[in-house]
Amino acid sequence: MTTHNVVKSPPLPNETLLQVFDLNVDYGYGPDATHAVRNVSFRLAHGEFVGLVGESGSGKSTLGFALTGLSKPPAHIEKGRILFGGKDLAGLSSEDLREQRHGGIAMVLQSGMNALNPVRSIRNHFIDIFKAHGHVDRENWTARAEELVGKVELPVQVLDRFPGELSGGMRQRVSIALALSLEPQLMVFDEPTTALDVLVQHAVMDTIIELQKKENFTAILISHDLGIVLESAQRVMVMHEGEIVEDGSASDILNNPQNDYTRMLLSHYADPRAEVVELPGFEDRASRAAAGASRADGATHPPTVSSRERRTDQKAMVVTNVSKVYPPPRRGEKPVTAVDNVSFTLEPGASLALVGASGSGKSTIAKLITAVEKPSSGSIQFGDIDVASLRRSQFRTLHRDVQMVFQDPYAALNPLHTVEYTLTRPVVNFTGLHGQDARRRVLELLDTVGLSPVEDFAAKLPHQLSGGQRQRVVIARALASNPQVIIADEPVSMLDVSLRAGVLALLEDLREQWGVSLLYITHDLLSARVVTDNIMVLNQGRVVESGETASVLQNPQDEYTVRLLDAIPNPGRKDVA
Repeated sequence: MTTHNVVKSPPLPNETLLQVFDLNVDYGYGPDATHAVRNVSFRLAHGEFVGLVGESGSGKSTLGFALTGLSKPPAHIEKGRILFGGKDLAGLSSEDLREQRHGGIAMVLQSGMNALNPVRSIRNHFIDIFKAHGHVDRENWTARAEELVGKVELPVQVLDRFPGELSGGMRQRVSIALALSLEPQLMVFDEPTTALDVLVQHAVMDTIIELQKKENFTAILISHDLGIVLESAQRVMVMHEGEIVEDGSASDILNNPQNDYTRMLLSHYADPRAEVVELPGFEDRASRAAAGASRADGATHPPTVSSRERRTDQKAMVVTNVSKVYPPPRRGEKPVTAVDNVSFTLEPGASLALVGASGSGKSTIAKLITAVEKPSSGSIQFGDIDVASLRRSQFRTLHRDVQMVFQDPYAALNPLHTVEYTLTRPVVNFTGLHGQDARRRVLELLDTVGLSPVEDFAAKLPHQLSGGQRQRVVIARALASNPQVIIADEPVSMLDVSLRAGVLALLEDLREQWGVSLLYITHDLLSARVVTDNIMVLNQGRVVESGETASVLQNPQDEYTVRLLDAIPNPGRKDVA
């Protein structure tokens, strides 16, 4: 959903557009209420670009909804004032608030797909706004819509497309164009680049920055990614547990952070091209190799799970000259080549990163390896199994030995099933254990992935877990069949920075302890650097570069690899004003 407005509020005499005084937003009432925003005060000037950063649950999106008057029950403003255009938005009725917002405030939400109606063309989205607000004459509808999509650097042909036919980056640009259609003074961007690959993320942020300069609207960029915020905003507000714990220029936040939480966020950024890359709780691979003697006697390892011995029958995954071509999406268009003549070998116990932007073929390769789809040409050999021509009787063997860890831990778990039930099913199906033996195995899996006390976590439902805890449950489920290969498809892309290192360290420890091969699919070169031995860079279905991970990232030979590296948000890479 994108909110649009029509009649601009007059600028305040002192150049201030928005003032917030002692704002408190609660979910629910009474002693059981959750205090999501607590005692927040700040002011925004005309034309200012401000970043609001914090991890999941910090209250940043709740604050954004409160500022735009879009809070939904049980969320409500408990106390405080929001002055915009000389009026207190916090005290207005819904109808008065709608009138006051006209031409003043717009909000671009996180998911471009969810913000758009999937059964209406992009052109009709613009027409709906023009009809509702009557600010564009009917004969000018097409010209105005074309002007707006041009502002966000989209071709006019997208007007006749439906949301499902557009990429994630294009959908987000459409949402921005719709928000611009009524020329707001204040635009709130709520995680506009989440789940987009680094190249698309970089392009979308460039578009937002250029538009803000040209249109001179005030912008609030809400994000969990401090790197993006520091590279984009003039001023940064850091939010933690409902409070703004730091507010200053981007340069001051980067070079002289005053709050421990801000320093923690900054510590999770590094340049994957550096000689040594270390994240909190996760040693650089070179440092671990140098400490091999201490690792050999188990001094630096977490305890090994007793019931799981390293398999001696491990097999290599050999992919040879594999291509996948899909039929034309529309009549008259060309077939789509998703994977083009790709070859690699994943040896037992090895780790390989497949990296590239959206549409590079990474996830398609995962579908081919797991026999979800068949290749158009080439071969995929896993031991004595020809995956490309798999017989029905062999599916169970393949799926026992090759398991997936999916990108979205929120969608990967059934919300109605406890953790114990979720893990028990693959234990029973693949190991033949039942009753108390199966339960013991479930508890061992929870202990393996670092979820303790195990009895407590076994009884929880997914909504009672954090994002990082859910992803650990997903990893435990993948381990339940005692697999030889784990395919991790963007396993940390939806997690806060403070949770990513823990999940990456878990994957690495499992690989080293259990001898599991890891195929790590990502657009995040930093995580690829710290968790994999080798890397393969894909662009439009083709391998453009491959080799030892540190070597490829420190000395990239292909221009596309350089572009991926340059697009990574890195708050320390350039001087921020």
